[in-house]
Amino acid sequence: MLRIESVHKVFNKNTPDEFIALKSLNLSVSEGEFVTVIGGNGAGKSTVFNIISGSILCDSGVVELDGTDITYMPVYKRASYVGRIFQDPMKGTAPSLTVGENLIIAYMKSMKKNNLSIPSSKEKNYIKERLADLKLGLEDRLNTKIGLLSGGQRQAVALVMATLVKPKLLLLDEHTAALDPVSAEAVMELTEKIVTENNITTLMITHNITSALDYGSRTIMMDLGEIIIDVCGEERKKLTVQELVSQYK
Repeated sequence: MLRIESVHKVFNKNTPDEFIALKSLNLSVSEGEFVTVIGGNGAGKSTVFNIISGSILCDSGVVELDGTDITYMPVYKRASYVGRIFQDPMKGTAPSLTVGENLIIAYMKSMKKNNLSIPSSKEKNYIKERLADLKLGLEDRLNTKIGLLSGGQRQAVALVMATLVKPKLLLLDEHTAALDPVSAEAVMELTEKIVTENNITTLMITHNITSALDYGSRTIMMDLGEIIIDVCGEERKKLTVQELVSQYK
């Protein structure tokens, strides 16, 4: 589903602040894989996500999604294929709009429809049912401004928004890091449920080593723009948190 080949990215090139963010990175992710991504600050994790989503462009290399070259595809064209949830619950949703309005806009965007068009009754019911699946009672708060929800509730809604129409790829950028432990656990459980039931190809950045091993089907560790560990299957099941922590530099 995702192929990154020889992707290189340098910031502030030819200046005293030059920084090599990615060093000819190679990564392939199969359809339905749930990959957790770990690494220290400056390892290149967010840069990879930004290049996949189109927020920044790589200096060289190729990025393919489901067989299509998206290396230099504009962000708006990738929006229907790539869902992304950020660390900050304030991002990804419009706080002055209601829960229902946020969901409808996300649905229309994913379906490549005019955001100003009115969804059918069937579409409205589908959106409400997906919200009800969260079991947070938010389907009864469709007219509540989303800015009034808690951080955990907003991330849960953002998760539904990103998956109302199954994306080819879901990027979770430390989406539980800003939440309290109880909310973070709840959102992670919802994440695994939605990703697994819908077989969504997913990359998740996390600083929680335990979560990196407890969730998903594969774990990669990055350091200085390179992948230094890539484990799955039985090897991953046998890997302990202590062993993984010892690899941090």
